[in-house]
Amino acid sequence: QRSYTTAEKRKVVSYAKAHGNRATSREFDGIAESNIRLWRRQKECLQALPRMKMTERGKSAAYPELEAKLVEWIAERRQQGGGVSIAEVRLKALTIAKASHGWGNRFMNSHGLSVRCWTTIAQKLPMDSDTKVLQFQKFIIKLHKQHCYDLSLIDNPYNRMLEVKGAKTISIATTGHEKSRFTVMLACTADGMKLLPYIVLKHKTMPNNVIFPNTVHVSVHPKGWIDEPLMLDWLQMVWVKRPGGLMRKRSLMVLDAFWCHHMKSVKKRLQQDKTDLAIIPGGMTKILQPLDVTVNKPMKDALRRKWNTWLWEGEHTFTASGCMKTPTLQDLTQWIADVWVELDPAIIRKGFLKCSIFNAMDGSEDDSLW
Repeated sequence: QRSYTTAEKRKVVSYAKAHGNRATSREFDGIAESNIRLWRRQKECLQALPRMKMTERGKSAAYPELEAKLVEWIAERRQQGGGVSIAEVRLKALTIAKASHGWGNRFMNSHGLSVRCWTTIAQKLPMDSDTKVLQFQKFIIKLHKQHCYDLSLIDNPYNRMLEVKGAKTISIATTGHEKSRFTVMLACTADGMKLLPYIVLKHKTMPNNVIFPNTVHVSVHPKGWIDEPLMLDWLQMVWVKRPGGLMRKRSLMVLDAFWCHHMKSVKKRLQQDKTDLAIIPGGMTKILQPLDVTVNKPMKDALRRKWNTWLWEGEHTFTASGCMKTPTLQDLTQWIADVWVELDPAIIRKGFLKCSIFNAMDGSEDDSLW
Protein backbone atom coordinates (compact mmCIF):
# COMPACT_ATOMS: atom_id res chain seq x y z
CA GLN A 1 0.00 0.00 0.00
CA ARG A 2 1.14 3.52 -0.74
CA SER A 3 0.39 6.75 1.13
CA TYR A 4 -0.25 9.99 -0.72
CA THR A 5 0.50 13.53 0.39
CA THR A 6 -2.13 16.23 0.40
CA ALA A 7 -0.51 17.84 -2.65
CA GLU A 8 -0.79 14.57 -4.61
CA LYS A 9 -4.41 14.13 -3.59
CA ARG A 10 -5.24 17.65 -4.73
CA LYS A 11 -3.68 16.90 -8.11
CA VAL A 12 -5.73 13.71 -8.45
CA VAL A 13 -8.94 15.55 -7.50
CA SER A 14 -8.31 18.27 -10.08
CA TYR A 15 -7.67 15.70 -12.83
CA ALA A 16 -10.77 13.69 -11.85
CA LYS A 17 -12.94 16.76 -12.03
CA ALA A 18 -11.88 17.30 -15.65
CA HIS A 19 -11.63 13.69 -16.91
CA GLY A 20 -13.71 11.49 -14.60
CA ASN A 21 -12.82 8.93 -11.91
CA ARG A 22 -12.10 5.94 -14.21
CA ALA A 23 -9.71 7.90 -16.45
CA THR A 24 -8.00 9.29 -13.40
CA SER A 25 -7.47 5.78 -12.01
CA ARG A 26 -5.73 4.75 -15.23
CA GLU A 27 -3.67 7.95 -15.38
CA PHE A 28 -2.33 7.68 -11.80
CA ASP A 29 -1.06 4.10 -11.71
CA GLY A 30 -4.32 2.41 -10.84
CA ILE A 31 -5.44 4.42 -7.80
CA ALA A 32 -8.71 2.84 -6.65
CA GLU A 33 -11.79 4.72 -7.80
CA SER A 34 -13.16 4.49 -4.26
CA ASN A 35 -10.17 6.55 -3.04
CA ILE A 36 -10.71 9.09 -5.80
CA ARG A 37 -14.40 9.46 -4.88
CA LEU A 38 -13.42 9.86 -1.19
CA TRP A 39 -10.81 12.53 -1.95
CA ARG A 40 -13.29 14.44 -4.11
CA ARG A 41 -15.73 14.51 -1.20
CA GLN A 42 -12.90 15.75 1.05
CA LYS A 43 -11.85 18.50 -1.37
CA GLU A 44 -12.47 21.37 1.06
CA CYS A 45 -10.68 19.58 3.87
CA LEU A 46 -7.69 18.84 1.63
CA GLN A 47 -7.40 22.52 0.73
CA ALA A 48 -6.94 23.36 4.43
CA LEU A 49 -4.26 20.74 5.14
CA PRO A 50 -0.47 21.25 4.72
CA ARG A 51 0.86 20.10 1.33
CA MET A 52 3.08 17.32 2.72
CA LYS A 53 0.63 15.94 5.29
CA MET A 54 -0.40 12.35 4.54
CA THR A 55 -3.71 12.25 6.40
CA GLU A 56 -5.79 13.97 9.05
CA ARG A 57 -5.92 11.54 11.94
CA GLY A 58 -8.08 11.79 15.03
CA LYS A 59 -11.68 12.66 15.71
CA SER A 60 -13.11 15.94 14.53
CA ALA A 61 -14.02 18.51 17.15
CA ALA A 62 -17.35 17.77 18.83
CA TYR A 63 -17.72 21.41 19.88
CA PRO A 64 -15.80 23.54 17.34
CA GLU A 65 -17.25 26.83 18.63
CA LEU A 66 -16.25 25.94 22.21
CA GLU A 67 -12.70 25.05 21.15
CA ALA A 68 -12.36 28.30 19.19
CA LYS A 69 -13.33 30.25 22.31
CA LEU A 70 -10.88 28.25 24.42
CA VAL A 71 -8.01 28.93 22.01
CA GLU A 72 -8.83 32.64 22.15
CA TRP A 73 -8.97 32.53 25.97
CA ILE A 74 -5.60 30.75 26.19
CA ALA A 75 -3.96 33.27 23.83
CA GLU A 76 -5.30 36.14 25.95
CA ARG A 77 -4.01 34.59 29.17
CA ARG A 78 -0.57 34.00 27.67
CA GLN A 79 -0.37 37.59 26.39
CA GLN A 80 -0.99 38.75 29.96
CA GLY A 81 1.86 36.50 31.18
CA GLY A 82 -0.41 34.07 33.00
CA GLY A 83 0.11 30.31 33.05
CA VAL A 84 -2.56 27.92 31.78
CA SER A 85 -2.71 24.24 32.71
CA ILE A 86 -4.72 21.51 31.00
CA ALA A 87 -6.76 21.18 34.22
CA GLU A 88 -7.70 24.86 33.94
CA VAL A 89 -8.71 24.40 30.30
CA ARG A 90 -10.92 21.46 31.22
CA LEU A 91 -12.45 23.43 34.09
CA LYS A 92 -13.19 26.30 31.71
CA ALA A 93 -14.72 23.91 29.17
CA LEU A 94 -16.91 22.22 31.79
CA THR A 95 -19.07 25.32 31.98
CA ILE A 96 -20.24 24.59 28.42
CA ALA A 97 -19.59 20.93 27.57
CA LYS A 98 -18.21 17.72 29.05
CA ALA A 99 -14.40 17.84 29.07
CA SER A 100 -12.74 14.49 29.74
CA HIS A 101 -9.00 13.83 30.09
CA GLY A 102 -8.94 12.38 26.57
CA TRP A 103 -10.71 15.45 25.24
CA GLY A 104 -7.99 17.62 26.79
CA ASN A 105 -5.24 15.70 24.99
CA ARG A 106 -7.09 15.83 21.65
CA PHE A 107 -7.74 19.55 22.10
CA MET A 108 -4.03 20.25 22.63
CA ASN A 109 -3.05 18.16 19.62
CA SER A 110 -5.65 19.79 17.37
CA HIS A 111 -4.55 23.32 18.21
CA GLY A 112 -0.79 22.84 18.56
CA LEU A 113 -0.69 23.26 22.32
CA SER A 114 1.61 21.57 24.83
CA VAL A 115 2.41 21.67 28.53
CA ARG A 116 5.62 23.65 29.05
CA CYS A 117 7.74 24.68 32.02
CA TRP A 118 8.66 28.29 32.79
CA THR A 119 11.88 29.27 31.06
CA THR A 120 12.19 33.02 31.67
CA ILE A 121 12.85 32.80 35.43
CA ALA A 122 15.27 29.88 35.48
CA GLN A 123 18.21 30.14 37.82
CA LYS A 124 21.50 30.60 35.97
CA LEU A 125 24.73 29.21 37.35
CA PRO A 126 27.45 31.77 38.12
CA MET A 127 30.56 31.86 35.94
CA ASP A 128 32.73 30.39 38.71
CA SER A 129 30.31 27.56 39.54
CA ASP A 130 32.94 24.81 39.25
CA THR A 131 35.21 26.61 41.72
CA LYS A 132 32.35 27.14 44.17
CA VAL A 133 31.33 23.49 44.00
CA LEU A 134 34.91 22.39 44.73
CA GLN A 135 35.28 24.85 47.61
CA PHE A 136 31.95 23.78 49.11
CA GLN A 137 32.86 20.10 48.88
CA LYS A 138 36.26 20.69 50.49
CA PHE A 139 34.57 22.62 53.31
CA ILE A 140 32.10 19.79 53.97
CA ILE A 141 34.86 17.14 53.92
CA LYS A 142 36.96 19.23 56.31
CA LEU A 143 34.10 19.47 58.81
CA HIS A 144 33.36 15.77 58.46
CA LYS A 145 36.99 14.85 59.15
CA GLN A 146 36.97 17.06 62.25
CA HIS A 147 33.75 15.74 63.78
CA CYS A 148 32.94 12.40 62.04
CA TYR A 149 29.21 13.18 61.77
CA ASP A 150 26.77 10.32 61.84
CA LEU A 151 24.51 10.15 58.78
CA SER A 152 21.48 11.05 60.89
CA LEU A 153 23.21 14.24 62.05
CA ILE A 154 23.68 15.84 58.62
CA ASP A 155 20.55 17.84 57.91
CA ASN A 156 19.25 19.79 54.93
CA PRO A 157 16.22 22.05 55.46
CA TYR A 158 14.56 23.68 52.46
CA ASN A 159 12.10 26.55 52.05
CA ARG A 160 9.67 26.36 49.12
CA MET A 161 6.79 28.71 48.34
CA LEU A 162 3.80 26.69 47.14
CA GLU A 163 0.65 27.75 45.35
CA VAL A 164 -2.17 25.30 44.82
CA LYS A 165 -2.29 24.24 41.16
CA GLY A 166 -5.43 25.61 39.54
CA ALA A 167 -6.29 27.98 42.42
CA LYS A 168 -5.49 31.00 40.28
CA THR A 169 -8.10 30.19 37.71
CA ILE A 170 -10.78 29.45 40.28
CA SER A 171 -10.09 32.51 42.42
CA ILE A 172 -9.82 35.02 39.57
CA ALA A 173 -13.19 33.98 38.27
CA THR A 174 -14.83 33.32 41.64
CA THR A 175 -13.45 33.47 45.18
CA GLY A 176 -10.65 36.04 44.86
CA HIS A 177 -7.97 33.94 46.63
CA GLU A 178 -5.43 34.01 43.81
CA LYS A 179 -2.77 35.37 46.20
CA SER A 180 -3.34 32.76 48.90
CA ARG A 181 0.01 31.11 49.56
CA PHE A 182 1.81 29.08 52.19
CA THR A 183 5.41 28.08 52.81
CA VAL A 184 6.55 24.53 53.49
CA MET A 185 9.94 24.00 55.11
CA LEU A 186 11.13 20.44 54.50
CA ALA A 187 14.16 18.94 56.23
CA CYS A 188 15.85 15.57 55.96
CA THR A 189 19.07 13.88 57.06
CA ALA A 190 21.75 12.15 55.00
CA ASP A 191 20.51 8.68 55.98
CA GLY A 192 17.07 9.43 54.49
CA MET A 193 15.25 10.33 57.69
CA LYS A 194 12.49 12.93 57.17
CA LEU A 195 11.75 15.58 59.80
CA LEU A 196 8.28 17.01 60.37
CA PRO A 197 7.18 19.39 57.57
CA TYR A 198 6.97 22.95 58.91
CA ILE A 199 4.02 24.73 57.26
CA VAL A 200 3.56 28.51 57.45
CA LEU A 201 0.06 29.68 56.56
CA LYS A 202 -0.69 33.19 55.34
CA HIS A 203 -2.70 34.23 58.39
CA LYS A 204 -2.30 36.76 61.18
CA THR A 205 -3.60 34.33 63.79
CA MET A 206 -3.92 30.56 63.93
CA PRO A 207 -7.18 29.46 62.24
CA ASN A 208 -9.89 28.30 64.63
CA ASN A 209 -11.73 24.99 64.43
CA VAL A 210 -9.14 23.41 62.12
CA ILE A 211 -7.68 20.04 63.11
CA PHE A 212 -4.23 19.70 61.55
CA PRO A 213 -2.51 16.31 61.19
CA ASN A 214 -0.05 15.49 63.97
CA THR A 215 2.64 14.67 61.39
CA VAL A 216 3.18 18.37 60.52
CA HIS A 217 3.90 21.54 62.48
CA VAL A 218 1.79 24.55 61.50
CA SER A 219 2.57 28.22 62.16
CA VAL A 220 1.24 31.48 60.73
CA HIS A 221 2.72 34.64 59.22
CA PRO A 222 0.89 37.68 57.74
CA LYS A 223 2.69 37.16 54.42
CA GLY A 224 3.12 33.41 54.56
CA TRP A 225 6.92 33.63 54.74
CA ILE A 226 9.70 32.21 56.90
CA ASP A 227 11.36 35.00 58.91
CA GLU A 228 13.80 35.12 61.85
CA PRO A 229 11.28 34.29 64.62
CA LEU A 230 9.84 31.40 62.63
CA MET A 231 13.31 30.08 61.81
CA LEU A 232 14.07 30.03 65.54
CA ASP A 233 10.71 28.35 66.15
CA TRP A 234 11.60 25.69 63.56
CA LEU A 235 14.87 24.99 65.36
CA GLN A 236 12.97 24.61 68.64
CA MET A 237 9.96 22.62 67.40
CA VAL A 238 11.50 20.46 64.67
CA TRP A 239 15.29 20.36 64.71
CA VAL A 240 15.81 19.93 68.45
CA LYS A 241 12.94 17.40 68.72
CA ARG A 242 14.24 15.15 65.95
CA PRO A 243 15.20 11.60 66.99
CA GLY A 244 18.41 11.97 69.02
CA GLY A 245 18.22 15.76 69.03
CA LEU A 246 18.00 16.08 72.80
CA MET A 247 21.37 14.29 73.14
CA ARG A 248 22.99 17.25 71.33
CA LYS A 249 25.57 15.26 69.43
CA ARG A 250 27.79 17.28 67.09
CA SER A 251 25.84 17.70 63.83
CA LEU A 252 26.04 19.54 60.51
CA MET A 253 23.24 21.62 58.98
CA VAL A 254 23.36 22.63 55.31
CA LEU A 255 21.28 25.70 54.42
CA ASP A 256 20.87 27.84 51.33
CA ALA A 257 21.75 31.54 51.29
CA PHE A 258 18.31 32.71 52.47
CA TRP A 259 18.75 35.91 54.49
CA CYS A 260 17.38 34.66 57.84
CA HIS A 261 19.81 31.73 57.79
CA HIS A 262 22.63 34.26 58.35
CA MET A 263 21.03 35.94 61.38
CA LYS A 264 23.15 36.06 64.54
CA SER A 265 20.28 34.68 66.62
CA VAL A 266 20.01 31.64 64.32
CA LYS A 267 23.77 30.99 64.41
CA LYS A 268 23.78 31.38 68.19
CA ARG A 269 20.97 28.87 68.61
CA LEU A 270 22.77 26.39 66.32
CA GLN A 271 25.92 26.74 68.42
CA GLN A 272 23.92 25.98 71.57
CA ASP A 273 22.65 22.80 69.92
CA LYS A 274 26.21 21.85 68.81
CA THR A 275 25.22 22.19 65.17
CA ASP A 276 27.80 23.34 62.61
CA LEU A 277 26.45 25.47 59.75
CA ALA A 278 27.33 25.21 56.05
CA ILE A 279 25.78 27.80 53.71
CA ILE A 280 25.35 26.86 50.04
CA PRO A 281 26.91 29.60 47.85
CA GLY A 282 24.43 31.96 46.21
CA GLY A 283 23.16 30.79 42.84
CA MET A 284 24.30 27.19 43.41
CA THR A 285 21.17 25.62 44.96
CA LYS A 286 20.19 23.85 41.73
CA ILE A 287 23.33 21.66 41.95
CA LEU A 288 24.18 21.74 45.69
CA GLN A 289 20.73 21.61 47.33
CA PRO A 290 19.69 17.93 47.75
CA LEU A 291 16.00 18.76 48.04
CA ASP A 292 16.23 20.88 44.91
CA VAL A 293 18.11 18.20 42.98
CA THR A 294 16.16 15.01 43.75
CA VAL A 295 13.25 15.64 46.16
CA ASN A 296 11.38 18.72 45.00
CA LYS A 297 10.10 17.31 41.69
CA PRO A 298 8.58 14.06 43.03
CA MET A 299 7.04 16.05 45.90
CA LYS A 300 5.44 18.56 43.51
CA ASP A 301 4.25 15.79 41.17
CA ALA A 302 2.64 13.91 44.06
CA LEU A 303 0.96 17.07 45.37
CA ARG A 304 -0.31 17.83 41.87
CA ARG A 305 -1.88 14.37 41.72
CA LYS A 306 -3.55 14.99 45.08
CA TRP A 307 -4.91 18.28 43.79
CA ASN A 308 -6.25 16.79 40.54
CA THR A 309 -7.90 13.91 42.41
CA TRP A 310 -9.63 16.38 44.69
CA LEU A 311 -10.60 18.64 41.78
CA TRP A 312 -12.29 15.94 39.71
CA GLU A 313 -13.38 13.35 42.25
CA GLY A 314 -13.66 15.09 45.64
CA GLU A 315 -16.69 16.59 47.34
CA HIS A 316 -16.88 20.34 46.75
CA THR A 317 -18.60 23.28 48.40
CA PHE A 318 -19.70 26.39 46.58
CA THR A 319 -20.19 30.07 47.29
CA ALA A 320 -23.59 31.75 47.15
CA SER A 321 -22.90 32.69 43.51
CA GLY A 322 -22.18 29.07 42.61
CA CYS A 323 -18.37 29.21 42.45
CA MET A 324 -16.25 26.33 43.72
CA LYS A 325 -14.38 26.94 46.99
CA THR A 326 -10.70 26.08 47.40
CA PRO A 327 -9.56 23.03 49.43
CA THR A 328 -9.69 23.35 53.21
CA LEU A 329 -6.54 23.97 55.24
CA GLN A 330 -6.98 20.54 56.79
CA ASP A 331 -6.98 18.96 53.31
CA LEU A 332 -3.90 20.88 52.18
CA THR A 333 -1.83 20.07 55.25
CA GLN A 334 -2.90 16.42 55.10
CA TRP A 335 -1.78 16.21 51.44
CA ILE A 336 1.66 17.54 52.40
CA ALA A 337 1.95 15.11 55.31
CA ASP A 338 0.92 12.12 53.18
CA VAL A 339 3.23 12.95 50.28
CA TRP A 340 6.20 13.53 52.61
CA VAL A 341 5.66 10.21 54.42
CA GLU A 342 5.36 8.31 51.11
CA LEU A 343 8.59 9.74 49.66
CA ASP A 344 11.26 7.06 49.20
CA PRO A 345 14.24 7.69 51.57
CA ALA A 346 16.58 6.37 48.84
CA ILE A 347 15.80 9.51 46.82
CA ILE A 348 17.01 11.67 49.71
CA ARG A 349 20.22 9.68 50.15
CA LYS A 350 20.89 9.96 46.43
CA GLY A 351 20.47 13.75 46.66
CA PHE A 352 23.11 14.06 49.40
CA LEU A 353 25.55 12.06 47.28
CA LYS A 354 24.89 14.01 44.09
CA CYS A 355 25.36 17.31 45.93
CA SER A 356 28.66 16.22 47.58
CA ILE A 357 27.33 16.72 51.10
CA PHE A 358 28.17 13.25 52.42
CA ASN A 359 30.63 11.56 50.11
CA ALA A 360 33.78 9.54 50.67
CA MET A 361 36.68 11.47 52.17
CA ASP A 362 38.32 11.69 48.73
CA GLY A 363 35.19 13.43 47.39
CA SER A 364 33.96 10.47 45.31
CA GLU A 365 30.40 9.16 45.34
CA ASP A 366 31.00 5.98 47.31
CA ASP A 367 27.75 4.08 47.84
CA SER A 368 29.43 1.84 50.44
CA LEU A 369 28.92 4.67 52.96
CA TRP A 370 25.29 3.64 53.17
